[in-house]
Amino acid sequence: MGYTKIAGAAINQTPIDWENNYRNILEAIEIAKEQRINILCLPELCITGYGCEDLFLSDWVPAKASDILLKIKNYCDGITVSIGLPIKLDGKLYNGACIISNKKILGISAKQFLANDGVHYETRWFTPWQAGNKETINLNGENIEFGDLTYEAEGVTIGFEICEDAWRSDEVRPASRLCKKNIQLILNPSASHFAFAKSQFRYNLIVNSSLKFNCTYLYADLLGNEAGRMIYDGEVLIARNGKLIQQNDRLSFKNVNLVSAEVDFTTGSVKEAPLAYDEREKNYDFYEATALALFDYLRKSRSKGFVL
Repeated sequence: MGYTKIAGAAINQTPIDWENNYRNILEAIEIAKEQRINILCLPELCITGYGCEDLFLSDWVPAKASDILLKIKNYCDGITVSIGLPIKLDGKLYNGACIISNKKILGISAKQFLANDGVHYETRWFTPWQAGNKETINLNGENIEFGDLTYEAEGVTIGFEICEDAWRSDEVRPASRLCKKNIQLILNPSASHFAFAKSQFRYNLIVNSSLKFNCTYLYADLLGNEAGRMIYDGEVLIARNGKLIQQNDRLSFKNVNLVSAEVDFTTGSVKEAPLAYDEREKNYDFYEATALALFDYLRKSRSKGFVL
C-alpha cells in the first residue's frame, strides 16, 4: 500500500468562541493538506472548547457545534479528519469524535468513560456510552452512525479512545476490543490538563498501548489556558508497536501545533524522521506552563496586564 501520512494537531481553543475555534480547525486542516497528510486527529471537543461547563446543558451549544461541523466537512477534501464535539441524542449529551473522509461523515464515536475527579466534572454534563452499542442520528437530513464504531479510511482501519477511555484498566478500555478486531490505528483526541510529570505518564501510556494492542497509536491534546481553570500541554504523541515515532514540542504559543509521521500499515515499517526534544527540567516545565497560561488569560479575557 505504501506509506500513509498521519498527524495530530494541538490547537488553542476557547469555550464558545465559535469563530476562533472554527478558524484554528480550518488552519490545522489546511496545514495538513499542504503537507499531504492523509489522516489528521484534532483534540477532544475542539469545536466548542472543553470548558463550556453548564452551557453544555443547553440545547443551543450542541446544535451550534453540529452546524459548524457541517461547515468544516466541506474543507475535508482529499483528507480524513477527526473532530471533537458534543452530540445530543434522545435528550442525553455525549462526548463525540466525528470522522470525516473526503467531505463525507463516516460516523461519530462516543466517549465511553467520563473523567470525574480532580478538576473534571464530565458526568454533570455527559452520559457515558455503552460499549458495543450503535445508534443512528440525523444531521441536516443525513443519517449518521453514532456510538461504538470502527472505520476504514485511506486503506487503514481506525478506532477511537477519547481521553479518559485510555486511562482505564486494560480489561475495560476500548483499545482491548479494538485490538481483537485488528484495528491498525487508534486515535485519541484528548483534553488533558498540565500537571507535574504527567507528560511522562502519557508517554508511557501511549507507547505501551501501541505495543500491547499491536497498533499505531496517535494522541492529540488541547493547548493553552482554555478558560482560566486549566492549562493544556498541547502534546501530540505518535507511537507504533512500543516505539515513539513522533512527538511535538509541548506548551507552544502557536494556535496550531501539528506533527506527523509516515507509516506503512501493510508492512509495519515507519519512515525515519528526527524527533522533537521534549525532556524538560521540572521547574522549567512549570515556568513554560505558567507563562503560556498568563498570556492566554490576558488575551482571552481582553485584560490590559497583570500585577504579580
